[in-house]
Amino acid sequence: MTTSTTKKLKVSFLEPPAVTDRSAERFAGCTYELYHFPDLANLYPFTILHQRGVNVDFLDASLLGDTQESFLERITDAPADFYVLHAVVLAKPTDLEWIKKIRASQPDAWILIHGPEATRVPFEYIGEDERIVVFRGEVERSLVEFVLGEMGRENSAKPFGLSRYESAQGKIVDYAPDPRGPIPFDELPIPARDHPAVSRYTDRYFNPKYRGRPHALMLSSRGCSFRCSFCVPNAISFAREMEGFNTTGHKPRVEAASPQRIAAEFRWLKDHGYKSVHIADDQFLWQKKRTLEICDLLAPIGLEWGMLSRADFLTDEEVVAALARAGCVSIDMGVESLKQDVLDKIRKDLDVKDVYEAVRLLKKHGIRPKVNIMFGTTPEETPEDIYWTVKELKKLDVPNVMFAIATPFKGTEFYDHCKEKGYLIDETDNLNPMGKAMISYPQLTNQQLEELERYAYRSFYLRPKVVVNRLLGIRRLKDVVNDLKVAKRILLH
Repeated sequence: MTTSTTKKLKVSFLEPPAVTDRSAERFAGCTYELYHFPDLANLYPFTILHQRGVNVDFLDASLLGDTQESFLERITDAPADFYVLHAVVLAKPTDLEWIKKIRASQPDAWILIHGPEATRVPFEYIGEDERIVVFRGEVERSLVEFVLGEMGRENSAKPFGLSRYESAQGKIVDYAPDPRGPIPFDELPIPARDHPAVSRYTDRYFNPKYRGRPHALMLSSRGCSFRCSFCVPNAISFAREMEGFNTTGHKPRVEAASPQRIAAEFRWLKDHGYKSVHIADDQFLWQKKRTLEICDLLAPIGLEWGMLSRADFLTDEEVVAALARAGCVSIDMGVESLKQDVLDKIRKDLDVKDVYEAVRLLKKHGIRPKVNIMFGTTPEETPEDIYWTVKELKKLDVPNVMFAIATPFKGTEFYDHCKEKGYLIDETDNLNPMGKAMISYPQLTNQQLEELERYAYRSFYLRPKVVVNRLLGIRRLKDVVNDLKVAKRILLH
């Protein structure tokens, strides 16, 4: 179908209110919200369509303060021709329910769905509805070109990278991926955070690791070249990896922004009043020369920022010192365990000594290290290994540690392995890496995993020194409220 170009059609990108008791964090895709991030997976196609002259809206129920009833009233009162949902597994109950609500409210609208869970099981979202389309993997070309084709703004070529029900064939048809391959990152636009539909939320975005507000979540690459067996990357990377494995049998290549592109987005954010930035790449640092060039470009901009990195990219003092000069104040490191044999078994390809050296250098140069630990990544791990890791973390004297239980997300190698070996005890989508074990090993049961996670949080964070330091760092009443909410979730489960 092609519509007339005289009609000003509208595309609404939605983050509807949860129908469950917890809201999924959609950008990461593998956890529930402690505080709210903008969903970059929706912001990129939103921006491209806006730049192409399309009327777009960005409805975030959490930041609008909407209930299910008021959100439905909002989209009914200002209907769109296309509704876009970013589907991650933890949001599946919400998305499936809202597909029904949208269809009942707008029987002729297109419902466009993308994300890792829709890429994995498109049929669960489509059913036999010809006006529901799932876009697999990367969507900045496939979704945008589909919308423009339906609007009559571009010639309708054969679709690609999507799945849809076709009544003539009586089944869901999967169209081949984009023949042009992955999108070079520098071809992606800087997200249109200044668009009125997005800028209304600006003051609501924050991250407690940073003093500066408003805060921006930023991406500068897609994908990771490492081979950790348990890994679930951010939702954009996960969707493209899943599509890559399904079509070629291997991960797509990493697409990283040039140092100039990264600096350009930092300058844009500074010019638009942002005070801090978190770079949420699965792995931000690569070659030393590139890192030093990025730091040289970011230093004069003067923004507070942080990132995720492997520890072995932080053992060169010249690199760490350059990061500090460039304004980096916080780095999350995926460590998983401080036992070398555990790291070896999960193909972390990391020398545990590098963790100690990275923490030392970060603290020396005034960058706050945050260590992410995951219990149960291998059946060979024991309770004694976990107790030892927690004890070592206290000696390291890092300010922040996040503990989680290894969760076999569908579509990962870890899930297939756990299912084959009989370690998987719950195959539902009711996941919760912070509190619920979906696996049970002979020497590390699901009950032990859950109790050890509770022990780790309480043992690490309820020490007098940690409590006093946190109290001294409180600047606003809101910080107290946020701390209490986080404490309730991670300490009491």
